[in-house]
Amino acid sequence: MRVLIAEDDGVSRIVLRKALEDLGYTVHAVKDGVEAWKAFQHQGFPLVISDWMMPGMDGIELCRRIRTRSDRGYTYLILLTARDTREDRLHAIESGADDFLSKPLDRAELASRLSVARRILDMEQRLREQKEDLELKTQALELSQEMIEQANLRFRELFENVPVACFTFDAEGTIYEWNRSATHLYGWGEYEMLSASMFRTIITPENEESMREIIRLVMHGEKNITVEHVDRCRDGSTRYVLRALFPLHGASGEVVGGICASVDITQRVQYEQELRALNERLESLAFTDALTGLLNHRALQDRLAEIFAQARRGEQTFAFILLDIDHFKRFNDTYGHRAGDEVLRIVAQLLREHAPSESAVARYGGEELAVLLPGYCLNEGIHVAEKLRSAVAEAQTPYRQITASFGVAEYMPYMHAPSEVVEVADAALYEAKCSGRNCVRPLLTDRQQEAA
Repeated sequence: MRVLIAEDDGVSRIVLRKALEDLGYTVHAVKDGVEAWKAFQHQGFPLVISDWMMPGMDGIELCRRIRTRSDRGYTYLILLTARDTREDRLHAIESGADDFLSKPLDRAELASRLSVARRILDMEQRLREQKEDLELKTQALELSQEMIEQANLRFRELFENVPVACFTFDAEGTIYEWNRSATHLYGWGEYEMLSASMFRTIITPENEESMREIIRLVMHGEKNITVEHVDRCRDGSTRYVLRALFPLHGASGEVVGGICASVDITQRVQYEQELRALNERLESLAFTDALTGLLNHRALQDRLAEIFAQARRGEQTFAFILLDIDHFKRFNDTYGHRAGDEVLRIVAQLLREHAPSESAVARYGGEELAVLLPGYCLNEGIHVAEKLRSAVAEAQTPYRQITASFGVAEYMPYMHAPSEVVEVADAALYEAKCSGRNCVRPLLTDRQQEAA
């Protein structure tokens, strides 16, 4: 995959380029937003990584301009920034950014972000292909509907040969004419359907009431009624159809019956259902860590910002737990990265099982995991962390025993940003590691200690 880098700092540009090339990407690197915009217009890139602050054209303006180009497919935009306020992130997202990379560059975070980007771009490509296929089928459906209108105008000449299932009916739903396409769609031959009731053949009990109302409207001269139904076939199967109905007039202009034309849209409906499922999956991927199934870093930051705003309004306090699997690098070196991934999944599952139901459990990055506890004070957070620590220490694995160190922080009214809560938890986690690991440590800030 081709990646466009826009970074005005030469050293950072070289480091980022080397990291991407090591991951197998083809990299085109430029020194500012102006050059990046020229390069993008020239050939387009599915993935763009841009510094936020650059001379000439910053990353925000570059995002805006790229989003104006709808002729190159979707471009995934990642901003490099040291900014972490909620307002900055919201402003960047509104300008078109998809994700963020913190400075200085963390290779593990880079790989994780790129993994999400690739999945989203791959999914977007599949959705675009299916959308194009659906548009072709929709065009074919529109063509069929035009043919139905022509059949209504020249019914006597074209009815039998029109490539759409057609039949005529009276006010009671009795069928009087039935063409070859109807036989092909439903399975009943013309000799079986003449003088038969549509309600004892193709119309399902669920649609009987609505169909009788439609017939009533047709018999009163209503034209061009279109409805989607599920019809029965002779073999007991069902088909989704787009049904168009028109009145038939006698010599004096009175309505003597109606004509129904049914287009089989079963495949289209199935495509729409698949697209909805893919969209739901795509939304899930954007906020879920692929390895552990927990919330990813981005989703955690969003939830933390939301809970922090509530706390600032005085609605509730909250506690935040940051934990690190002990000696994880040594574990990877001993048993391999695949085993390390398995241990991460095991710990993630333990957190899901033992964390309170109202908590948000996330993979913070690498072997670091986090638990956000809305409405919990520091002591309650310590109790939860101890419960989680015991669960991890008692877990059975095919490898050696695993343990984790926990840092706990609580929101305090003097804090101005979610990052301050995270910093306190991170410092507490460091204390836990210095205290021998496999333990829980809170960290009281100077103001908390004064209050105590």
